[in-house]
Amino acid sequence: MDHLKKAKELESQGHYNEAIQELQKAFQLNPKNYFIQVEIGNLYALTNNYEEAAGYFRRSHRYFSDNVDIKNGLIFCLNAIGNQYQNEKKLDLAEAAFEEALSIDDMRADILYNAANASFARTNFSKALLLYQKSLAIEKNADTHNNLANTYRNLGRLDKAHQHYQEAFALEKNPYTLVELTHLKQNICAWDDLAMYQSMVAEYVESQKGKISPFTVLSMPNFNPSLQLHTASLWAQQFELPAFSKQLNAKNAKPVIGYLSADFRKHPLYSLIYDVLIAHDNGNFIIKLFYSGNEEDSDEYRKFKALPVAFHEVVNHTDLELASLIDSENIDILVDLSGFTKNSRSMIAAMRPARHHVNWLGFAGSMGFYNSKPLFDYIIADNYIIPNGDEKNYAEKVLKIEGCYQPNVACRSEFHPVKKKDYGFADDDFIFASFGQSIKISQQRFDSWLKILNGAPNSKLWLLESNSDCADNLWEYSEKRGIAAGRIRFAPKVSFEDHMNRHQVIDLFLDTFPYNAHTSASDALWASCPILTTSGSTFASRVAGSILMSFGCGELICKTEEDYTNKAIYYAHHPEELKKLNIKINERKTSSSLFEPKIFTKRLENIYHSILSG
Repeated sequence: MDHLKKAKELESQGHYNEAIQELQKAFQLNPKNYFIQVEIGNLYALTNNYEEAAGYFRRSHRYFSDNVDIKNGLIFCLNAIGNQYQNEKKLDLAEAAFEEALSIDDMRADILYNAANASFARTNFSKALLLYQKSLAIEKNADTHNNLANTYRNLGRLDKAHQHYQEAFALEKNPYTLVELTHLKQNICAWDDLAMYQSMVAEYVESQKGKISPFTVLSMPNFNPSLQLHTASLWAQQFELPAFSKQLNAKNAKPVIGYLSADFRKHPLYSLIYDVLIAHDNGNFIIKLFYSGNEEDSDEYRKFKALPVAFHEVVNHTDLELASLIDSENIDILVDLSGFTKNSRSMIAAMRPARHHVNWLGFAGSMGFYNSKPLFDYIIADNYIIPNGDEKNYAEKVLKIEGCYQPNVACRSEFHPVKKKDYGFADDDFIFASFGQSIKISQQRFDSWLKILNGAPNSKLWLLESNSDCADNLWEYSEKRGIAAGRIRFAPKVSFEDHMNRHQVIDLFLDTFPYNAHTSASDALWASCPILTTSGSTFASRVAGSILMSFGCGELICKTEEDYTNKAIYYAHHPEELKKLNIKINERKTSSSLFEPKIFTKRLENIYHSILSG
């Protein structure tokens, strides 16, 4: 029988697997005919079996190293294999596949780009940088510019990141690049044309032209709760999830609560959730943790791992593997503590691996709809965060916990005496401070801060050091408006204990808007430092207000920007009134439930009971 002829007929009829069998028989009869191997490789590639195809192309390439078709066939298969591993989060295998392809031809811009993506995903940014640069030198491409900008950003070269985002956006008006460019401009406080970019982002969402990361819009002043909900829903729709069939698990003897987060590590989440996990009633609940972040050499990571609860590390799990694990652990309530943030696995909620899914603490807003259904069943808030009547702006059913929705550890830090001169200030300086990330500093709020400095001549503004570009831009901006750059100082990154300790020299903490201080608001109150804030309509703009209300300090919530400015100047000129606030806050530390995780946990468990009995 002529196996080659038979294979040709079967191939023409689309029966590729049968054709492969005939070719393999022909190859057994003539093992030195490497062109049969090439044809087998081609057919395996047609059936998307790239691993098998690559094996045949490899053997052929050894004998015909100059054959362009064989070389291209092998590179094509290795690229496909690498992309498949990348999608499955098997990043080391993906990187190996791309590197093998580059060993055959290192001048392929597309392979260099894919290899760079794999290195980037493994946080090897220096390697990714070189690969993106080489790819870009061969072929100018908007995506490559964009990803190169992402890499520079991770390496702390924000000036270069800004340049490449702009070049990417000039080549292609991609919504993803637009958001990254806008987000970076906010991060470095480059406000010259920021309002235009923010308007473009809103227009993209309203017209459904592009999917915008919901986290990036929380700090944009032109996004109301309704538009934030729409943003989250559009974002969620881009994810394609595998088919998943939930097991019919028997009812648990005790409710099993699973917490899913990328931040069981050195992160502000530690100051919020750690004592809650300790305080849970283990006699009535079983607690399990699912960690989607990377292994970390930090005390906080080790403490989370050492808790007497199950700790599952799931960073390398596929969606299907993670959903199956959660299902097999028979989780009654899965609480997502990350939302749409880095290394988040929030979309697992759409697969419904647990009986109930809760959005809490990690994302300051709704997680939106997925295929017309709420991605999460519930969101935990409080009466201040989501006032009555505003529930319509949330896809989830709103559950309101007593007091403030934000928990805290019982003791943040012990203090040792410090003076203003220890931080380079004069003893008679009045220190305004705001220790939020630079992304939270809006132009409108900074303008208010400059008015405050102008109205309180003996004052200084102390900000958290974010990046040198931000500092340079803020100094230049303030100088142009008559405020000397020397009146604005930046607090360097230090240990958490030292950071908490320096709060003692702050006279008044000035909150940001529209993205309030969250954990840093609790930090300030722990140090008996008064906080001045304003509240808007969004979740993120009401957190500091919620914290102050639960602390009995509602008088520090200002109704307008003018009220905020005038009140700050007033306190700078009336130290006796400020002293009364310090005393009140210090007393409230022991009478308020804000720093009582045991009380908070009881309230949280009541919420869980209401879910399970509903």
